[in-house]
Amino acid sequence: MVDDRMNVMRIVCLSFASLALLFTVMLIGTYVDASHQGLSCPAWPLCPNGFNFPPKKYLFEEIHRIVAVITAGVVFATAGYAAKKSGIMRKTAITAGIIVAVQIVLGMFVVNTKLNALLVATHLSTGVFLFALALITFVSSYRLINTKP
Repeated sequence: MVDDRMNVMRIVCLSFASLALLFTVMLIGTYVDASHQGLSCPAWPLCPNGFNFPPKKYLFEEIHRIVAVITAGVVFATAGYAAKKSGIMRKTAITAGIIVAVQIVLGMFVVNTKLNALLVATHLSTGVFLFALALITFVSSYRLINTKP
């Protein structure tokens, strides 16, 4: 019973972390788009500086990519934990894991096509869909706290 309670708390924490990180990466991505810095870093996946601290010229683009990778890892971890459960939480978390992989590939295409408008719109709308999936996953996992074993 204690182990089950710990697993519930893990999935709640992971799903909340996914939600918070997705919001953060979307916020940074919106800033990058609005400030016309989307192509300030022309290479993908790394900027020309590699793993060194980026210059101001493409700082936010690099931060967006780093936060996106961290977010993807947390979303994958959430999907892994949720796969052991049943119901809508499992479905939304696994779908989010798949969609986050698609989102990364879309981000690559956005950079490689020099901000093709259709791809940018698809990348942004997929991010909103991913956020919705993470929100549903969090809410459904949070409800498990109050269920009796």
